[in-house]
Amino acid sequence: MSQAKVDKYKEEKKNRAKTMKIQKVKKAIAIIVVALGIGALIGIPLGKYIYKFKKEQEAKKATIVSDKYATWFEENWGKNYSDVFGGNIDADDLNELIDNYNASASDADQLDPVEDGETVQEIEMDADDAE
Repeated sequence: MSQAKVDKYKEEKKNRAKTMKIQKVKKAIAIIVVALGIGALIGIPLGKYIYKFKKEQEAKKATIVSDKYATWFEENWGKNYSDVFGGNIDADDLNELIDNYNASASDADQLDPVEDGETVQEIEMDADDAE
């Protein structure tokens, strides 16, 4: 071996511990970066799914405080229904409500009336006989 090669080898041997330490740190950083990347690729969509699922479950089980409901009910009733069902309705409005109800129930008038004591099975059998 030439003297230059021997000097180079001695220098590398002298700095080998430092070089190995730097390589280990670089390898650890690379592993951490790759793990974070994989974690982000899996974790972000999974986290969004879980968040959305929990939000839907909470919405299904949602409740309100009774004080808030009572206040809302009083306001809603007062605005929309208290005059109709609270006894504050005049005869003309009552007749109009009855006429609207009768108009919507006109389809029901076309059905055959059910006789007293007749069961659902008898009604179905009568419908089959009519065909």
